[in-house]
Amino acid sequence: MLTKDLIAEIAAQTGMTKRRTEELLDATTSVVVEKLLHGQSVQLQGLGSLEIKEKSARIVVHPKTGERTTVPAKKQLVLRPTASIKELLNGAN
Repeated sequence: MLTKDLIAEIAAQTGMTKRRTEELLDATTSVVVEKLLHGQSVQLQGLGSLEIKEKSARIVVHPKTGERTTVPAKKQLVLRPTASIKELLNGAN
């Protein structure tokens, strides 16, 4: 789903204009990114929690050549879904 499609669906469900919905979505995104960059987790009701996790450096081996290389440490965005989302996903099988 593209952002414009998301905006259109939210606007249709809430009765807000697409322009106002886009402003709200932009503000929400800005606040979430700011909090994550400051080391805080963000909980979105009904969806889950977003947080930044540190992945340590590791050594990987190329399967064909056997060459070893080091993958540097990095930060990764993690979404931990709510129990209700997990149930919906697992019940869909």
